[in-house]
Amino acid sequence: MWLLWLLVLLPFLLALWQWQRGQQRQAQLAHHEFNLRQAPQALAALAASTAPAGQRAWLQVRGSEPEIRVANALLGGASGIRIWQPVQLSDGSWVVVDRGWLRGPAAYVRIPLPPLRLQGYWLPRPQPYLLSGARVADRGEVDALDWAALARRLPGRLHDGLLVLDVTLPPLAPWPVRPPFDPQRHYAYALQWLLLGLCLITGAWMVQRRGRHGHSGSRTD
Repeated sequence: MWLLWLLVLLPFLLALWQWQRGQQRQAQLAHHEFNLRQAPQALAALAASTAPAGQRAWLQVRGSEPEIRVANALLGGASGIRIWQPVQLSDGSWVVVDRGWLRGPAAYVRIPLPPLRLQGYWLPRPQPYLLSGARVADRGEVDALDWAALARRLPGRLHDGLLVLDVTLPPLAPWPVRPPFDPQRHYAYALQWLLLGLCLITGAWMVQRRGRHGHSGSRTD
């Protein structure tokens, strides 16, 4: 019988775990949205290695490299490409700028960079999940950017992150910077485990009650 009650308690433990995960995700999301509302800082002066995700930043364009087209980028259920471009800052360092998303398949027409000053949101370097045979390179159309190869090729330090522009030029659409997780999903899972636990505890109580009635009936006979 103790094993039955142990199984009954398991969904409640899982419900508590999911609730705590929801609380953690909600705090992370609130912190991220707080960063989005802060005044932008100069990227050249920003400690990019410790800057929080969503930190608003701006830069003065000194030079740029050809665009890199990151394939298989999904936005709103549609497939397309993300346009990334290495841009040189006024201090001579470099940063990869996400200029936006283009629905595919479509012939891509080169779009010039906005003049001089760019502004966007700082994000850590993406870590994509790659399948066998994925194209990983530092130029052209790729499945993932080879950051090490790009850093070796550029004549200056490469910041280890991505600046996602908040304003794009048509036909490019801005890439969302909101984290992909949703705290409400964890709360929904917690509710499901809680309901399952209530069903199990009701079932266990009925089994235990039936067993007691069976024993009392046997003694009467």
